[in-house]
Amino acid sequence: MTIWISGFAFLIVGIVGLRIWYRRWRQARIAARRRVELPNSHYASQLVLDQLDRERWGDLNMSRLHPVNREEVERLLGLVDALGATALSPRERVFLDHITSLRFG
Repeated sequence: MTIWISGFAFLIVGIVGLRIWYRRWRQARIAARRRVELPNSHYASQLVLDQLDRERWGDLNMSRLHPVNREEVERLLGLVDALGATALSPRERVFLDHITSLRFG
């Protein structure tokens, strides 16, 4: 009788364990098949990043900037408006990023 009960207990534990394993396996398989759509090209994703940068740079409160910095920011924003954010050199982008990170406005 005791052997029969312990065998039955092992069967129940085995079935529960198999069910838990199957659920995890199935969730992992579904997650592996799930794909996040990427932008069509690097160019498209760069355009989105440039647009986000432009919006962030445009939110500056110019009245709180030093006049020299204000002139430079206005010149760079005019360049971005005329030719796009790709016209900026990496050094100019860093300057605008630094000014916006100071939280003057």
